Amino acid sequence: MIWILFGVCIVASILGVRLFRLKRQLHDITSQLDERTSEKTEKKVTVALIDNDLNELATAINRNLDLQKKLRIDVRSNDLQLKDSIANLSHDLRTPLTSILGYLQLSRNPECPPEKREEYLNTVNDKAHSLKFMINSLYELSVLDVKETPLSKEKLDLNLLLSDILADQYELFQKLGIILDINLPDHPVWITGDRIACTRIIQNLLNNSSRYARGNVRIRMEASGSYAFLSISNPAPNLKQEDIKRLFERFYTADKSRTSGSSGLGLYIVKTLLKKMNGKVADVSLEDHILNIKVGFLLDLH
Repeated sequence: MIWILFGVCIVASILGVRLFRLKRQLHDITSQLDERTSEKTEKKVTVALIDNDLNELATAINRNLDLQKKLRIDVRSNDLQLKDSIANLSHDLRTPLTSILGYLQLSRNPECPPEKREEYLNTVNDKAHSLKFMINSLYELSVLDVKETPLSKEKLDLNLLLSDILADQYELFQKLGIILDINLPDHPVWITGDRIACTRIIQNLLNNSSRYARGNVRIRMEASGSYAFLSISNPAPNLKQEDIKRLFERFYTADKSRTSGSSGLGLYIVKTLLKKMNGKVADVSLEDHILNIKVGFLLDLH
């Protein structure tokens, strides 16, 4: 009986010491968390006691802390981008509006010759359309950024769609002195997508070329694997390598002075619409001052 009591006392003592060490270790973990939360340290939570459960707890805590740190960095980065975007957007909207007000004031001058007044009013008209285009792009962006915004899925001949859009914009390219070098398949290229969205993608890509191109614009289409690839290449002497990675970012424009009239939304809308239709931006590169943009539309393989 005495030996039993003695054994119980020993076990109780061991358990008591174990419990004390566990409580002390938990208190130490709490202190480490407090220091990490107050940003006094960036050290990971560690445990001195050899215990699998405590080690798993520390690992889970550290994983959560790393995730929180990444989220904080992302939030700060997004906040800076938002402030930069608001500043750029304010500039983009204010510039044509200031011009409109200025030219209207000039046209109201009683001493203004009729031909000059007509010229000023034509400029006002152009600036107003530019402003309208920016506002429409902003509205479109607000709709696209809602993940639940549905796009239809229909079978489309991308070759025919591209040909129709090129025919509509051919006069614009001629007016700008841009020669189109077009090489398209002599057969339908069937894809699955939303007709309006696909039209918008192609128009934005062509608008990007017409805005910045110097010389020829090379347009190619080919089907490979699960995608129909549309490639548009054009000379872009003002672009730099550091611009390439950011061309498809929201509100980004390579024109640092932002005098080109671009809102920096066109290519971002391209990327967003492609993603919604399971397409992709396959390549963006700049070689010998030639910009090449290659996008992929999901093929209809049925």
